[in-house]
Amino acid sequence: MTTPSRVALVTGSSGGIGAATAERLHASGAVVIGCDRAAPVSRPQWLADFRELDITDEQAVRATVAGIREDYGSIDVLVHAAGILGDEPDLLTTPSSEFARVMAINATGAFSVLREVGLVMREQRSGSIVAVASIAAKEARHAYVPYNASKAAVLNVCWSLALTLGPDNVSVNCVCPGPVNTAMWDQLATRAGEGEPDGDQRARQARAAQIPMGRFAEPAEVAETIAFLSAPANRYLTGLTLDVAGGARLGMGS
Repeated sequence: MTTPSRVALVTGSSGGIGAATAERLHASGAVVIGCDRAAPVSRPQWLADFRELDITDEQAVRATVAGIREDYGSIDVLVHAAGILGDEPDLLTTPSSEFARVMAINATGAFSVLREVGLVMREQRSGSIVAVASIAAKEARHAYVPYNASKAAVLNVCWSLALTLGPDNVSVNCVCPGPVNTAMWDQLATRAGEGEPDGDQRARQARAAQIPMGRFAEPAEVAETIAFLSAPANRYLTGLTLDVAGGARLGMGS
């Protein structure tokens, strides 16, 4: 008798950490369903399904989650990787409208997705949720404060959800990446180096030099940690916040 494949839903699946995680979960034998605002430029053949989704649309989130459960019978794993950096780095020139926009996507959107899938998993009495936050959620920083605040909100929602869903055999954890070789860091480096020849490359080098391991992570390395946390054998791990950051926060204040 064969064991049914796990059904894994990955938001933000069209690029970066989300795409790497979808591929890693497929390699582990899961049936992977991707969600994002737009389909990937080249949809991989192994992706079982893709559903376009704006996570700021609460009704669309509810309908998409319900549709996936109806079509596939369960949602065994949720990886919430959807999010944006934002457009304004300077705290004191960031308009409230930009703060609200970033929070709507990164915090409120995450809350909607986590809640709807959490309801499904509570009824199943089984499941694993992993949300992608950031080490920026744990630090005071000058730049991209709406992003940092939104990721801090994700941490708190996940801790509360772990407390709420623990009795239902549902694990809820967060990964907090440091700098990762994704389009998001390309955006950040480009802005940090604006107006200077090779400024983006120097910005990358300066940030990498602050990391004990001396380099950025690759998306696949973050995906490996997510796969570990979402594995059925590790269901007893819940309420964790794991930095995937090459030691980026070691020695702070020393």
